[in-house]
Amino acid sequence: MPKISILPEEIRGKIAAGEVVERPASVVKELVENSFDAQASYIRVVIKEGGLKEISVYDDGEGMDLEDLKLCYHHFATSKIKNLADVFKIVTYGFRGEALASIAQVSRMSIASRREGQDIAYQIEVEGGQELNIKPVNLKKGTVVVVRDLFFNLPARKAFLKSPKTETLKITEVVKGLSLSHPEIRFELKTQDEKEKILFSWEGGTLPRLLQKITGIDQKYFKEVRLENPPYIIDLILTDTSYTLPHTKYIWIFVNQRWIKDEKIVKILLTALKPFYGNLGFPAGVVFIKAPYHLIDVNVHPAKWEVRFRDEKALHQLLSSAVEKIFSEKKFFYRETFYDEKLNTKEDILDYKNDWQPLVSLRKEALSISEFQLPTFKTRDFKYLGSFLQTYLLVERGDKLYLIDQHALSERLMFEELKRRYKKGACQECLFPLSLRLTQEGLVNFKNKKEALEEIGFGFEVSEDKVFLTKVPAGFDEEVREVLEDLLENDFRDPKVLLDEVLAGYACKLAKKKGDFLHEAEVYQLLERFFEDNLQTCPHGRPLYWMIEVSEIEKRLKRKL
Repeated sequence: MPKISILPEEIRGKIAAGEVVERPASVVKELVENSFDAQASYIRVVIKEGGLKEISVYDDGEGMDLEDLKLCYHHFATSKIKNLADVFKIVTYGFRGEALASIAQVSRMSIASRREGQDIAYQIEVEGGQELNIKPVNLKKGTVVVVRDLFFNLPARKAFLKSPKTETLKITEVVKGLSLSHPEIRFELKTQDEKEKILFSWEGGTLPRLLQKITGIDQKYFKEVRLENPPYIIDLILTDTSYTLPHTKYIWIFVNQRWIKDEKIVKILLTALKPFYGNLGFPAGVVFIKAPYHLIDVNVHPAKWEVRFRDEKALHQLLSSAVEKIFSEKKFFYRETFYDEKLNTKEDILDYKNDWQPLVSLRKEALSISEFQLPTFKTRDFKYLGSFLQTYLLVERGDKLYLIDQHALSERLMFEELKRRYKKGACQECLFPLSLRLTQEGLVNFKNKKEALEEIGFGFEVSEDKVFLTKVPAGFDEEVREVLEDLLENDFRDPKVLLDEVLAGYACKLAKKKGDFLHEAEVYQLLERFFEDNLQTCPHGRPLYWMIEVSEIEKRLKRKL
């Protein structure tokens, strides 16, 4: 009796559908991209119960005739490619012939369409991938796809969906992101639950205006630059260092106008941004990459969120040049770490209490150094050897060599100090209310966690969809705003550890960073605390050090076999 069998077509179809259709927002993405391919100038998305009950996408594009309508929901039904070679020169958003087929497999779907130049529109109804009927309908132009009861026949997947409110946020995020690829198109997104509500509306216009509408950032902060270096063309519209954010949620990347979420490309971009933004945060804006179709592979991910470039190195160089061009002649906009060449020479530090200040390398005056408990000098059983790349402290202790991450250690000590000084209920008024820059998702997280944050010592004023920070815990200053913004843009793991997350985020902001110069006296104080307290990890759980025994070194260098 063979153990291997061929799965029935019905099961194969549902498995394939699960790869393309993850949630209602996935359906909206696929249908809107189909509208792009149909050359639509107006796209309207209407959802009920976060798309769980119904999603309707209408476009005024070229439409389909009866014969295409009968085929469009079948697997591998596509007008975009004719042979395998066409896969490597894709010029349209869809091409696999999987999206509509996958949606049809796991929903009750109807498609009504009228081909340009034809007198009659037709509608086909499909349930679980099976055609129910087809009939003439009244439709003046374009196509309307209605998807009901998503995953009605796939309860295991349906169980993973979030609340209607969360799914609505995901759909809003997708529609806004897609609109950035075609700002000339008119968009409308609304809910039709107990009462109709418009979630997003755009009449069409320029990209900077659309960016301002989506991010809430005045378009005067966005800088535009185009750089051409065949085979690539890069268009950047980014905020410079006069407006940065603690997260990357307002950075969108497009390749040949296709919105992608490719981690590799994001890393290339962030690496290119680092010399200019340093530790100030991240810009908001869009990155458009135009490349010959034969030099990119979009057939990587079923949901088409990823692409591959044939020459990533050239792309990285061009991105770096484009970012540099935005900043014109200025190579560095963030404040570089103070560095005194005279301090390169190691010296006796017996009187270090008199000639330097910080204990835990404070970056600012939020915590007065005089309030810290300075350790008393004593004979040390370790020796500081120097710094590697101004990032790792090299320390000799007995027959062991330690490589210690200076940021992680500074962060951990700052965290412990903040924790020691924190007093529940003690807070201070902000001089001026500080506006929190939150996305819709961040706003929902805020509403859910407002009470817990107030217990910690924060105070807020809420005006419609704007949140203002009015109080901070005693000892904090306005820089904690960015910590809050970052925290609210991500799901809370556990409200019980919320205070620790706030303290850890604030400690990270205050601590010395990779590449910062540390005075030798400061290094020794860090190291004393490191060894005395036997610290192992930073507040986020990352190891502080790597220890190598001399026996391992001798073995590697073949001094002892």
